[in-house]
Amino acid sequence: MSSSQSSNRRRFLRYAVGSSAATVAASWLWPLSNAAKANNDLEELCLSYPFNAQCEDYLPGVAALDQSETAYLAEVTLATTEAGDRLIANGLEKTAYLVIEDGPAFANYAISAVCPHLGCIVDWNAEAAKFICPCHGSQFDSEGDVTNGPASRSLSLVTVIVKDDQVRLVDREPQLSES
Repeated sequence: MSSSQSSNRRRFLRYAVGSSAATVAASWLWPLSNAAKANNDLEELCLSYPFNAQCEDYLPGVAALDQSETAYLAEVTLATTEAGDRLIANGLEKTAYLVIEDGPAFANYAISAVCPHLGCIVDWNAEAAKFICPCHGSQFDSEGDVTNGPASRSLSLVTVIVKDDQVRLVDREPQLSES
């Protein structure tokens, strides 16, 4: 065997081994880099199509917690509330108010408790059926729309999911159905 054939064979083996090692390393690293993206994709899928078979055991978002940091249970909570009630809920970075509708039932949205003016937490005044900012007096109607400044924007909304007796908050605008 000539030295050029031996050199070509060694070069081929080096490329083959190197390519195999790179392929194995890439197959190990690729799922790790896409794990977070896959979870976000599943959340997006389950929010858009909640009855999809892949979403059967998936709980999107985070648990809605009352002021004592206890998770709201849908059946127990609805047994003690009435349509029109607003319940303070923690769990996301921002506090929100769960909305109780006729039935009673949870609305598919919650109203952020963070005033868009300076970020104070607004209070729900059930007698007046409005939110009032304790910092500068901004007022919002029962749906979070600004009625009296200095705030110039309405309170933002977050998505509410009720599944398996759990009330979950998802930090994104809800898909409101047209009435």
